[in-house]
Amino acid sequence: MNSGLYTRLAAMNMKKNKQFYLPYLLTGVLTVAMFYIMWTLKENEGLDGLRGASNVRMILGLGTIVIGIFAVIFLFYTNSFIIKRRKKELGVYNILGMEKKHLAKVLFFETLFTAAASVGGGLVTGVLFNKLMCMLLYRMMGYDVGIDFYISDKGLVITGGLFGVIYLLTLLYNMMQIKLANPIELLHGGNVGEREPKTKILMTVVGIAAIGVGYYIAITTENPLKALTLFFVAVVLVIVGTYSLFTAGSIALLKLLRKNKKFYYKAKHFPAVSFMIYRMKQNAVGLANICILSTMVLVMVSTTVSMFFGVEDEIKNRYPNDICVNINYSRPEADFVQAVEIVEGAIAESGRKVINKRGYSLLNFMGEDVDGQIMVSRENINTNYDGLTALCVMTRETYEGMSGETAPELAENEVLLFSPEKSDRTEFVINELRYAVKDTGSWDLEENSLVASMVEQIYYVVVSDSRAMDVFYRLQKEAYEKRASEYDYQLYLDIDGSDEEKAECGNLVAERVRAWREAQEEDSGIEGAYSECRQANADEFQATYGGFLFIGLFLGGMFLMITVLIIFYKQISEGYDDRERFAIMEKVGMSSAEVKATIRSQIIIVFFLPLVTASIHVAAAFPMIRRLLNIMYLTNESLFVLCVLGTILIFAVIYLLVFLVTSKTYYRIVGNQIS
Repeated sequence: MNSGLYTRLAAMNMKKNKQFYLPYLLTGVLTVAMFYIMWTLKENEGLDGLRGASNVRMILGLGTIVIGIFAVIFLFYTNSFIIKRRKKELGVYNILGMEKKHLAKVLFFETLFTAAASVGGGLVTGVLFNKLMCMLLYRMMGYDVGIDFYISDKGLVITGGLFGVIYLLTLLYNMMQIKLANPIELLHGGNVGEREPKTKILMTVVGIAAIGVGYYIAITTENPLKALTLFFVAVVLVIVGTYSLFTAGSIALLKLLRKNKKFYYKAKHFPAVSFMIYRMKQNAVGLANICILSTMVLVMVSTTVSMFFGVEDEIKNRYPNDICVNINYSRPEADFVQAVEIVEGAIAESGRKVINKRGYSLLNFMGEDVDGQIMVSRENINTNYDGLTALCVMTRETYEGMSGETAPELAENEVLLFSPEKSDRTEFVINELRYAVKDTGSWDLEENSLVASMVEQIYYVVVSDSRAMDVFYRLQKEAYEKRASEYDYQLYLDIDGSDEEKAECGNLVAERVRAWREAQEEDSGIEGAYSECRQANADEFQATYGGFLFIGLFLGGMFLMITVLIIFYKQISEGYDDRERFAIMEKVGMSSAEVKATIRSQIIIVFFLPLVTASIHVAAAFPMIRRLLNIMYLTNESLFVLCVLGTILIFAVIYLLVFLVTSKTYYRIVGNQIS
């Protein structure tokens, strides 16, 4: 047989099975284009002039990896569906005289045509739409700069190479399927019936337990840093639980429904439950995939949208004042008065006026509350603050300046003790030191709100003077050594002027503070100094959060595309599996109306089960995601709630449209066999 025959057979087969191949080719083109665009944006030299470019490149780099991973999973999934539906056709060729090596050649040319169309079309689409996506990314980041049309040679090579390897692996998989199957198996490969699956009680229990533990972690984890670590644990548990419940739990539920005679022995319930029981083993994986992908779309889009639209609040939470100067020093007598004068001089030099100023010295460190006694030792310090108590020590003079209230006189062994919720302590014990609590109250520093959310408790300890404060400094210095805290002098200023003028002033202040720090001698006691400006750093925040929104929408669109394709193939597969069964049911006495009611009931149950489950997953994940967003300085909970509800609503509408379109395909296939 010559190669021309193989190419003609391959082309004819693809044309004859166009309802399978067209969606496969279309999504292949889009996946290749998305990968090329993401890679090219990551390497875009135009980002070099943007503040926060490194953050944006990191985000885009992660997006490229995610697209690459899901491209492999997605293309293998759709390819396995197509080869299953094609087995009967290949079996006919085998019986008519074509050897398996000839079938392999046909598959080779089919894969070659598919890869050429997908990779070639994807690269052309990526090149054409790259500039548009770049403009969208820049718009989201607030980056106003001209964009030239260009083609990334490196991007073309990497994208073509990656997807060439993916399609080569699918070819090897298909050839292995043909090699291991005999002609009879090929003839019946697309219509292999399944035995009634066994009720897997253990897997069902594991699924319930996994989802329960995942939900428990998401709902009860209060510490944002601990939530960041446990988030991935909860995600894995929920994924495992979802697959287990859809695979085993659904079968157990259907068998319980079958035992309910009043429910089961009805015209529209009997065939639907019976069909789903026998098909659920292969059906469950598809349903679980749809559920997990839907959850990913909802979480990714809602979080990135809320972060983007809450950027103004996030900037204010991160930078409560126009300018913040922080000086770390190791001795109470360290002189930073000159630094304050330099800062005020730079502001005046910029033509700006100070309209609000506050500065104070604090000592912040961690301890562990053990039976009412604060213990400070190397054994109880950790990196995520879990179970620790934060201590913010200040002098009486500093407290009066910060609170605007007059504090009572304090002896060396007396303290004032404040916390977000008023404490009932009458004695404050830290290691071997004992202090009488002269007064307590409810007080919370806005600057420490993020720290307060990460620890078990936070106390503001007011002492008599700098000598009493130095006792706390030396205590934690001896305990923590290199990980000990230094004194912090924090200077907060608000200035007049436009955002551009404030940013210019902030940059000058930062430059002068840096020069002052470098000029300090080693024994000055000054350990570090830096200055931040809200307006100067706003562009970096906008760029970073705009990048998050772009990647969220980009990947959300990809996951939605994969979800739609899985639903489409699932409907086609079930249509071909069901049409003979429903035709038989009609022949043995069911009316056409009863058959159609059964079909409608079955489709609705199976179709919307993943959406409902995904919404429950998102609701359970809400508390943990909210705490993670606190780390990103988003504390506007109402905004996040609206974004989540809006995303679910929009996704549900899209899901409904997909349901209506794919259901018509299902009805068309099944309708060929029933009146």
